[in-house]
Amino acid sequence: MKRRWTVALLALCGSAACTAPGYRDPEEAAANRRGLSDRTVETRVRVVLGEDSETAPFDSIRVRCTDGVVTLSGTVDRSGVRRRAQDLAAGCEGVVQVINEIDVR
Repeated sequence: MKRRWTVALLALCGSAACTAPGYRDPEEAAANRRGLSDRTVETRVRVVLGEDSETAPFDSIRVRCTDGVVTLSGTVDRSGVRRRAQDLAAGCEGVVQVINEIDVR
């Protein structure tokens, strides 16, 4: 009985690690990328950042996308906002990777 619970717990913990923020299964990312232009991905990321209460005040956050790789740049006043922008971008459909070049001042 203990063995079953241990196996179940390990299976659960293992699957949770794969769904951590920012994690993207490469095959899933490639599937999401199909059919979406870089311009569409950029627009989706900009909309998400503009609608979020933490990132919306920072209209200086710039978004570029090349082959599904999103690069964020600009300046914010807190590291939490920098991380939030990265997490939001990573959650957008079509994003394969996020490069966060946002400066905190």
